[in-house]
Parts: sequence; C-alpha cells; structure tokens
Amino acid sequence: MHCRPFKSVLVANRGEIAARIIREAQALGLRAVAVCSDADREAEYVSMADASVCIGPPAAAASYLDIGRILAAASATGAEAIHPGYGFLSENPAFAEAVIATGLVWVGPSPAAIRAMGDKGNAKEIARKAGVPVIPGYDGDDQSDARLLAEARRSGWPVLLKAALGGGGRGQRKVTTEHAFSDALAAARREALSAFASDRMIIEKALEGVRHVEVQVFGDSHGNIIHLGERDCSVQRRNQKIIEEAPAPGVDAALRSRMGDAAVALARAVGYTNAGTVEYLLDQSGNFWFLEMNTRIQVEHPVTEEITGTNLIRWQFAVAAGAPLPLHQKDVTIKGHAIEARLCAEDPGDGFSPQVGKGEFRQAQAHARIDAAGPTSGHVSGHYDSMVAKIIAKGATRADAISALRQALRQAGLFGIRSNTNHIDDILATPDFAAGGIDIGWLTRRGDFADTNLERPHGAFAALYLSSLHGDGWRSNGLSRTITRLRERHDVKTFIVENRTIAGLTLTRVEPGHAPGWHWLHARTTQGHNVKADAFVQGTHVHVRHDGRDALFEDITYAPAERKDPAGAGAVRAPMAGRIVKVAAEPGLMVSKGDLLVILEAMKMEHELRASADGVVDAVSIKPGDQVAIRQVLVTIT
Repeated sequence: MHCRPFKSVLVANRGEIAARIIREAQALGLRAVAVCSDADREAEYVSMADASVCIGPPAAAASYLDIGRILAAASATGAEAIHPGYGFLSENPAFAEAVIATGLVWVGPSPAAIRAMGDKGNAKEIARKAGVPVIPGYDGDDQSDARLLAEARRSGWPVLLKAALGGGGRGQRKVTTEHAFSDALAAARREALSAFASDRMIIEKALEGVRHVEVQVFGDSHGNIIHLGERDCSVQRRNQKIIEEAPAPGVDAALRSRMGDAAVALARAVGYTNAGTVEYLLDQSGNFWFLEMNTRIQVEHPVTEEITGTNLIRWQFAVAAGAPLPLHQKDVTIKGHAIEARLCAEDPGDGFSPQVGKGEFRQAQAHARIDAAGPTSGHVSGHYDSMVAKIIAKGATRADAISALRQALRQAGLFGIRSNTNHIDDILATPDFAAGGIDIGWLTRRGDFADTNLERPHGAFAALYLSSLHGDGWRSNGLSRTITRLRERHDVKTFIVENRTIAGLTLTRVEPGHAPGWHWLHARTTQGHNVKADAFVQGTHVHVRHDGRDALFEDITYAPAERKDPAGAGAVRAPMAGRIVKVAAEPGLMVSKGDLLVILEAMKMEHELRASADGVVDAVSIKPGDQVAIRQVLVTIT
C-alpha cells in the first residue's frame, strides 16, 4: 500500500494543472515542488512553487516524459510524494511503479489499475465482465493490417481506429470507406507511437448521433468508491474537447444512477483508488456504452467540483495520505449547472492551426473561475498543448451558466496571439447548443468557422488607433488624412482615415490602459452613439476587442514587399513551428491539387500540408524528424 501521510509533493507536470495542484498543496500546508523544461523556466507556475528543478530541454521526451529526471528532481528537493496531473506520465504504470519503488507516495490510482484500464482492449473485457455495455469492435492481439481491415469490414463502415493505449483523441481516426483505411491506419499508428510509445490499435463501430458523457468516480484505500455525477463533453473537434458541462443536459436521476452505478462497478472490479473518469457514448434513448476509463484527474473536473461543492485535488491528496473519502454516495448532491471552455492558442479561422508567441492573458472581472498557469501567463512556446486556461462559470440553471460564461469570455482572453474565444462564443450563442443534447458530430457538421474582421468595426478601430499615433497626418485644403494598411491572415485592406473618421466611426479619445501596450479607444458613430474598444499593441500587431469579439491585425503600412520564392505561389511553407513526421513529396513527382506533401506535428496534433495546385515537385528541403520554423519553405512546386 503506497498511501501514507506526507509533507511535500513534487508536481510532475506544467501549465495550468501544475499551478492548480501547487495552490491546493500549499493551502493544505504542503511544500510544493515544480519541475520545468528549459522552455518553461520563466513560467508563472514555477515561481509559485516553494522549490523548482529544471529537468531538461523543451522536447517532452527529454523532460516531462523522462522518469529518471523527475525522480532525480524529487530526490534533490526532498519531496515525499509525486502528483502527475494529467497528460504526460499520469497514466504510465511504469512511472507509478518507479515512484512507489523509490519510497515516494503516488498521488493516483495503483499501477495495477492504471495498467488494467490503460489498454483499451483489456479495459473493454473488464467492462464486459462487470456488466457494463461495450461498443462492438475488435481489440485482439493480431495487429496485422489484414486482420484489422477484416475486422473493420465485419463491423461495417464507418469505424473508429483508436490507439489501445493513451487517450485525448490522439492516435484516433474515423474511417468511412475501405479506400481510406490504409492511410488512416498508418496515420493513427504513427501518432499513437509518438504519443504513447505503442502503435497497438483497436477498432470500434462508429456510432452516429451519440453524445460523449463521462462519470467522475473516486475511491479510497478503505474500499469506498463513489461517483459524483456526469459531465457532457460532446462539443469536440478532431476528438479534442472544447466545452464541457455538468450535469449533462437531459440526463435525469434514474439515468444518472444507472451510469454512475456501472462506473462504480467497473472501478470496483480493478480495486480503484483516487480520481478517475469512466467515459460513455450515450444515445437519444438513454442507452450508453463504455468508451474508456481515464485513470487520472481530468481537464474538465472543475465543472464537477462546482456543482458538487467539492475540491477533487484536495481529495486526491487526502486519499493518497490514507484518509477515507469525505462523502458517502448518499451525501453527494448536485446543485446548479456549470460549464467550462478551454481557451486555446489556436486559430479556428485557419483550420485551428496552433499559434505561438508572447502575448498577455487577461483575467475576467465577472463572477467566473479561471484555471490558468498564472494571472498573466500568455507565452505559448509551441512545444506543448495549445490550452492556455480554462474558464468555468456556474449558474442556478443551464441558461444562467451559459450567460455567465459568455460574459466572462468578453472580459478574459489571450491578447497578442489568436485564440478560440470567438469560436467558443459562436458555439454558445447557437440555438442548437442552447437547446442542449447536441451529439459529438455536431461541430464537424457546422463546417469551417469564418473569422474575418477587416470589414467589421474592428478594422476601423485598429486604423483609427494607428492613425492617432501619427499626429494629424498630411493636410490638403484643411483635411487630415492617414493611410494605413492592415493584414489579417492572408487578407489585406487599405484604410484611409480622414479627420479621425472612417467607416462611420469618429475617434474621440484614446486612454492608456492598465499596463504597457493596452489602450482604451472611444469613438462616436454617425448616429451619435458612443462605442469603445480595447486595443493591445505588440510590435506591428494590433489586437482589438469590440463587442465581445477579438481581431488580430498586422500593420504593414511601411513593411517592405515580401520576397517571392523562386517557385512563386508553389512554395509550401510551414504554417507553424513543429516537427516533420512524414514527407510524401520528392523532386520530379507530379502532383495534383490536394495531394498530400508533408505531415507536420505541432502542439500534439498532426497537420497535413497539401498541394495548392497541379504541378511538379521542384525541391524538398526537409526530412522526417526535422524541426522547422514558422513560414519555413518545405517544398517548392513548379
């Protein structure tokens, strides 16, 4: 038994979850130790800790995934326990075993439970024996391409290819036709091997029109296991959750009890302790099927805390120290509704491409909970997950919670870097979401998200602000005029500001903000209405927030003409910094528009770069394994 009292804990993680664990540990009187890679040396969670150790270079494999370095950091700082957070090594049974073997307390489930539930095929068998409904599919040992294809045919299209180990949507592909199976299998295996060091796959029948609903379970070392209700996580893109809420819309007490009892039975079957989540797919008739079990604390656990009045991180510490659960099942109550949005440094207007750089994170003044790495943490390195913060709102009703979250999103945000705030607000405002019960395919069916703002008031506000920096401009017949060129992604627009007026807006006042780079812009419309916007300026970039919507522009008024590549428009550039995982192009190869050329991995996701026109590959400047910079030329086509 690895449960016993301790006075200090090392947090084997980074970012917002490391910050949360450090805060809770210190509130309990524990000494908190942080670890960081070279990329995170200046991160705010590091300065929050009582001690910190740099454990290696930015690459996770050489730092946050290096068991030896983390154990050495624990030894050097005298830590008595290790909390893994989520992601990285949190569901690695070898890590848990090494922690316990070193004489430290492991703040999590037993290595045996992690191993039992970590292999999705094995977990399904345990679920079957525990009487939990399981999705039809294949989880056998024969991993040959032929066998997997045969099982996919037997299940019937569409199917899901899923990494047997790991989670978070990595190593997962939906395949709708036999023609696409081979490429999808190769991509899923490659991604799974990179993320989980195993390319073992399982196949599941892809159920249509279902929701992703999960149950929070908790066990202690005294044999007590309870559930704390369910969460709905159906708003997803590329199998990554965006918005989570609790309780799940449309789930009544009877269905909650059935799902919860099944989750507890599954946890009891493996002698589960500490925090865990049992994930289901739920159809419109109230039928549910076991999906997987996450043997760790989840990203979305705050919504459960908000409706149950609990603190699950403190529960984790207490259970790891040998204490019994503070509640029995009959004592668990659910009050109100909570909803969480993941604020990510990504651009929904450009295929959710990850964004990197140094910006500023602003907290919400409205009543909302913000889980972030620190109060102003806005630096995104590109080496890790794109999530910057979680914004959680609670209300007496679901409508109240949605309203509170939208209000918080209008105040909080990431400035100087594009984020998904506009996209989240767009989702929250739709009638479908307001009605509740949307399925996991809903967001995909909505199509691409349009996020263009040059023609909105945002472009005019940016031009007005920039013109104010140039004084009165030049005059002809008493007219003050300033010309500004702004770029938003690939679009460029020229703005002519005359006498501090453009597009029906007249700038009346510019106030300095609360910190360097911030300004409050006041203007008057032709109808006499007073309007305002926030502006955050960083170099040549101007970030404008107006009427709850963000826009990021680049001032290219005085920028030199961009150098053209020898191949002109045929140059394929890296849209972000990352690692090359596959090169399909080679010199002399004839390609058609849409053909795959390169696969780039960045921020835990693969990005396919394809030919924009028919042509012949002229040159390839990269190979698999290369690290590339943003806008670096990878392939040229003539």
